[in-house]
Amino acid sequence: MQKYVTEAARSSGIAVILFDLGGVLLQLRDIGSNFGLRGDETQFLRSWLMSPAVRDFERGSITAEEFGRRIVGELRLPYDWREFLQRFDRWPESIYPGVPELLEELSARYDIALLSNTNAVHWGRDDIAGILEPLFDGIFLSFRTGLLKPDRGSFEQIMRHYECAAGDILFLDDNPLNIEAAQAIGIKACVTRGMDGILAALKANQVYER
Repeated sequence: MQKYVTEAARSSGIAVILFDLGGVLLQLRDIGSNFGLRGDETQFLRSWLMSPAVRDFERGSITAEEFGRRIVGELRLPYDWREFLQRFDRWPESIYPGVPELLEELSARYDIALLSNTNAVHWGRDDIAGILEPLFDGIFLSFRTGLLKPDRGSFEQIMRHYECAAGDILFLDDNPLNIEAAQAIGIKACVTRGMDGILAALKANQVYER
């Protein structure tokens, strides 16, 4: 449930700010160099979201080894599953500078929540969960909930938890497919990457301006 409705929320029409993790709050290493891939990054992100192996792993239903073995086959990678998992482990780099301070500011005026397709391997890092977990009112991680973006149910759980309408939510994500899915049910959503993107999206929606 919402903590309270502030003047800021009333004027902006937003009560809940919903953040993705990787690419938004958490800097990721370059996809091409990290995984040794070529091609369009947007297409890779779409393929990643819809991959059966990725979906099974990020809902917590298979082991890391099984995930590695399957994704190497799906993507036809030129290395084995052990090397893939090493590359996968180092994909998240660090929380963007300024993110913790911004979240603290926003939490004084809005409910803030985290909605991420992620896994226990990445979330378990002290420099990720250890920093972010205390800052959010609600944390919705796919490996815990079994719900994955861009599926409708992943967004509906947020609406139920905060007892709010879709239009009361501002959602920031780096994957256009997730943004399209959120917008389709009436959520205000922006493709966003890094601190500059976050600040621009918040300003555009009259939520926050530094």
